[in-house]
Amino acid sequence: MINSLKQMARTPVRTVLFLILMFFAALLLTLGTCIWLKGNRTMAQYEDRFMTIGTVRQIPDSFEQTLQWNAETKDYDVRKKAQYSSYYTPADMLFPGAEYIAEPEQRAFYTSYVPEYLMYNASVNPSALSKGSLIAEFSPMEDCMPDETVKIQITKVVGGDQRMEGVVENFCDHMNPNPEMLYQDKTYVAILNTYLYIHGSMYDELMKSKNEVYIGLEYVPDSLETGLCLPDGSLPEDAFRGGQQIFEVTDGFYETDTGRRLLNLAKSEGIWRHCQPVTGTNKTCLMMPFYNGQAYICEGRDISEEEYASGSKVCLAPKTFMENNRLSLGDQVKVQLLYTDTRVNAGRKFWLDGSIGFYGGLVDMEGEPLQVFESSDYEVVGIYDVTISGAESIFDPGADELIVPMESIEARDGKNLVSCGPMTDATSSFQIPNGSIDAFLKSWAEYGTDQLELTFYDMGYSQLKAGIDNMKKISLCLLVAGVILTLLLLLFFSHLFITKQAQRTAIERSLGMRAAKCRWSMLSGFALLMFVGAVTGSVAGTKFSGRVSVVNAGQSYYETTYTEGLTNTGNEIAVEEAMDTKMPAVWGTLFIVITGVGIAWGKMNRSLKREPMQLLSERQEES
Repeated sequence: MINSLKQMARTPVRTVLFLILMFFAALLLTLGTCIWLKGNRTMAQYEDRFMTIGTVRQIPDSFEQTLQWNAETKDYDVRKKAQYSSYYTPADMLFPGAEYIAEPEQRAFYTSYVPEYLMYNASVNPSALSKGSLIAEFSPMEDCMPDETVKIQITKVVGGDQRMEGVVENFCDHMNPNPEMLYQDKTYVAILNTYLYIHGSMYDELMKSKNEVYIGLEYVPDSLETGLCLPDGSLPEDAFRGGQQIFEVTDGFYETDTGRRLLNLAKSEGIWRHCQPVTGTNKTCLMMPFYNGQAYICEGRDISEEEYASGSKVCLAPKTFMENNRLSLGDQVKVQLLYTDTRVNAGRKFWLDGSIGFYGGLVDMEGEPLQVFESSDYEVVGIYDVTISGAESIFDPGADELIVPMESIEARDGKNLVSCGPMTDATSSFQIPNGSIDAFLKSWAEYGTDQLELTFYDMGYSQLKAGIDNMKKISLCLLVAGVILTLLLLLFFSHLFITKQAQRTAIERSLGMRAAKCRWSMLSGFALLMFVGAVTGSVAGTKFSGRVSVVNAGQSYYETTYTEGLTNTGNEIAVEEAMDTKMPAVWGTLFIVITGVGIAWGKMNRSLKREPMQLLSERQEES
């Protein structure tokens, strides 16, 4: 080895250049390998944690404009309502090329009437006066025209909180352009709902006061029509639709059709305090609150795939509901379905703060009170809790909402349908394999319809995978460049250090040196320099790869809020990159050393096969 190193020392520029170039070749080789392995390991480590779901929203065909009288402005307000020629269904999304993990579903939510349970809205302030809606007899405090806010006294509560009897309240026939005169000595009856703030002369008088005053709400009359609709969204025939809303109470009034309708409506007034939303689904993660982490199972387990498929009578129940009713995991919960809503999710009617957006007119098409159409007992297999962000969202879950397998509800064909509508982001969703959004949209462009708008949520998978794929491509380029550079360097410098030294080998052999010793004399110095360059370059490549982030390569550094067709990251997963190992440096060093020794060994053998005198004669001829 000493002779070999002395020989290389005679050409220092060539030797140093070989060492430097070998260092960079090993660096490229190891850096490419490390980045490629880091990307693969990171994706493999987090692949199962990602989930890609899509939501569906049907785009309206048009908007219908209607006029509604506003007693405060003395003018008509323009109201717009979306119009649909027909409703698409999840079956319309089963097209060739569609690969689903969970097929599209449109979730209905049902109201369960269970007076034996304490609901969240009643537990917030159990002694609070329920004055939002009632059916009551009243008399004006004086003869008046209710085209602005006037004072009335509630003389009898027909349906609702009985404590409202004797209370003086504000009233206006707000949406009637031609209201009739009300007289102090007469008694009237109507469905009363709280509406906007007071207006007119009563408001003006309050504003003249220099003291701080309370601006109260006013009651407005409501229609006696049925609250049900048909499966296509249209309204059934109803003699009370668009008709009179305020009625004078006379002898025998409650024996008329109008009186009987009011009494039937009164039977359902106030039942919202005992109602619980129930939502049927085919997979828990298809509901956005569970997907984005707003709702999470804190005790027990999720409903299994087998239970979803078989329609088992199991459920997920909210923590507050379980605590308010002193129920435990594994207990049975009674469900008595009263009506169905396919237009909105439960969170739009049963708000998390305890407020209720309840339906009016809970009578059927014959004017009879709605009856429970399905009763079951469900076992609580999981208890979930909800985080409240403070910002209201269309995806918010409902207070006290039970989650059950869709197949467990036998009468899911729209019994007692109080609201019907198209597929929306909050009610319709599906799950596809991670990374298949582009393939899905390609098939959708061929077989789908532009009347359905799709939005995808993948927890940041698309950005992460795109960034890692790009870095893997770069790493392969570095790896290939490192391999090519290594081979070229080994071929070139083995020629300079081995083939060009053939005469030296001939002299050593002529002096009686054995072939094995000749090989060692020639190869040892070359192999040592090659090993040093490979080790230092491989270690540097490993260190440098630790500074390269395959995760951050997928981040967007520009505003994408209004980008058309953007995939939402949703509940983005925080990804930690896979740890680097020392193995790529070892592999890179072994590859370079073994390859270099092999190439040099082959060149050395070719020199040893030739006669020493022939090699020396060639040297003399060259000189």
